[in-house]
Amino acid sequence: MSVRGDTPTSIVTGRDRDIASDGALMGDAAVLIWNDVVPEGRDAFYAWHDNEHMPERLSLPGFRRGRRFGRAGHSPQWLTMYEADDVSALVSTQYVARLNAPTAATVRTLEYFRNTSRAVCRVAHSMGGSTGGHVLAMRVGVDAANAAAMGAYLRGDAFPRAMATTGVVACHLYASDESASYMSTAESSTRAFDVPAWVVLCEASTAVAAQAARDVIETPEWRRLGVTVRADAAVYALEICRIAAAGMRERREANP
Repeated sequence: MSVRGDTPTSIVTGRDRDIASDGALMGDAAVLIWNDVVPEGRDAFYAWHDNEHMPERLSLPGFRRGRRFGRAGHSPQWLTMYEADDVSALVSTQYVARLNAPTAATVRTLEYFRNTSRAVCRVAHSMGGSTGGHVLAMRVGVDAANAAAMGAYLRGDAFPRAMATTGVVACHLYASDESASYMSTAESSTRAFDVPAWVVLCEASTAVAAQAARDVIETPEWRRLGVTVRADAAVYALEICRIAAAGMRERREANP
């Protein structure tokens, strides 16, 4: 069961990147998932997510990399990113078939999920060439009339200033794709979730630097544009990273 929010009605169709060949992201789209897990399901969640779910997703065409971040004591405690070539990989026949035939372990584990957000997103803008062990994650909203101005502010002002902060290695703006995010499947019917309209991620080598990026972004101009940030914005730490086998081969071929 999904909860509709103010998802963008007009989505950026391609990635605007400052470092086209050496960017931090692998692909032009991603599935972003926030969730909590009830205490009695914690061990089952880690066993399933590490050993089944992430390898399974990365075996699908177009999926490039999976990363899970966590923040103990925070709600939601986990943020998972599945980076993909483009949105078509995230609505493909193969992926939808997988969502409509969840494994027994998936069905059992999803019963433990709480406080879930899930968004299929396009990369609206990305800056930086490294991935960080910490990420500032902000789910944001803005009136449609100010969406382009928000993007221009992040691209031309806030992200360059954040990147000048020691320890900040990449900044990304994601825009959710409404139809892809609200696609009805057997798996989506097992839990309630909301879809954030926009997501700002700042990757950093330290938690302090990731938090500092927020102070750089949230200026009077940000507030003048009427941008709202969910109260549960937080800095998360990397727990696991897995690259699809196809992506590993391509990287070896590019760097013999």
